Amino acid sequence: MKRVIVITGVDGSGKSTIARLLAKELTKRNIKVKIVWIKSLHTLAYLTYKLFTKVKGKEIIVNPNNQLVEHYTTDWMKKLGKFWLIIEFVSILPWILLKVVIPSFYNVIICDRYTPDFLATVSLRIGQPLMPWKTIIGRFLMKLSTQTIFLNVNYTTVLRRRVDIEYTENELKLLIALYRLIAKNIGAKTIDTDKLTIKETLREVIKC
Repeated sequence: MKRVIVITGVDGSGKSTIARLLAKELTKRNIKVKIVWIKSLHTLAYLTYKLFTKVKGKEIIVNPNNQLVEHYTTDWMKKLGKFWLIIEFVSILPWILLKVVIPSFYNVIICDRYTPDFLATVSLRIGQPLMPWKTIIGRFLMKLSTQTIFLNVNYTTVLRRRVDIEYTENELKLLIALYRLIAKNIGAKTIDTDKLTIKETLREVIKC
C-alpha cells in the first residue's frame, strides 16, 4: 500500500533537507520512494502572476535581513481575495492528482510542502488568514494531509537560515503562526528544529 508522508513548515525549517535524507534512508531499506514539491503558484496561478508583473512590474521589498527581494505576496492578490484562492486551487489540484493521488509505483511518496503549505501561503497572500479554512476548498485540502510532520521553527532561526526570505517582518511572523495553527488543526506531529541538528531532526522524523 502506498504511504504519503507530508513534511511541512515555513521556509528555513529544513523541509527539503529532511525530505532528501529521509528518501535516502528509505531507499537503503529497498523502499521505492518519490519526493514531490507542491505548494502554490503552480501553472495557472504562476502564469497569472507573470502576467501581472508584466503589466504592473515586480514588487520589490526590503526583508527583515535588509535584503532586496521579489515580493510574491502582492497587493493585487489581496484585492482578488477569494478569487485568487480559486485560481490557486485550480492550479494545484492537477498536481495533487498526478503526483500524489494517482502514482502507484512507489511505496512511499514524500511531500516536501503540500496542502498545509498551500493553505498557509495563500491565506497570507489574500490577507484573510482564516478565510480559506472556512471554505469547501480549505476543508478538502486539510483532509488530504493525514500523515503530516510539522517542522516548527522560530522567527530568528528562519532569518538566520534564509537570508533572502521573501516576506516582511509582519508577514513572516503571521506565516509562522498560520503554520502552527494549521498543524494543530490537522493533528500533525510537531518537531521543534531550532536546537536540533539535521541528524537529530532526521532521527525524530524516522521515529514518526
